[in-house]
Amino acid sequence: MKQSSIYQLVIVTIAVIILSLLYFFYPATDKSFYPKCIFHELTGFYCPGCGSQRAASALLHGQLLKAVDLNILFVLFVPLILYSGFVFTWNIFHERKMQQAIFYSPVFIRILLAVIIIFWIMRNIRIAPFNWLAP
Repeated sequence: MKQSSIYQLVIVTIAVIILSLLYFFYPATDKSFYPKCIFHELTGFYCPGCGSQRAASALLHGQLLKAVDLNILFVLFVPLILYSGFVFTWNIFHERKMQQAIFYSPVFIRILLAVIIIFWIMRNIRIAPFNWLAP
């Protein structure tokens, strides 16, 4: 075990716990102290991340459908983020290392970028069914 990796794990774990508690006890839908999307403030268009803070609050309260309504892309990416965290933690404590080859695949990166760009465009089309993607 690398000492620096354990420190990284502890710092990330503490940050995740603090942010989770913040979003749980002070939902993003109720509080105005959360940062606003600069892109949306300047252009009036939604970026791919718009609604993610409120979606995180909804997920922490068990409101999956509300989270999907706010930002379906964020909700779909949560399992990937959890998997990445699991692999990172596993690799700190085990000799046999797991590889995250999918995240380093050029094909995966291109597909991911294409999905994000398509989502970004579609959520700004103001006719049904595309407007359902807006937060």
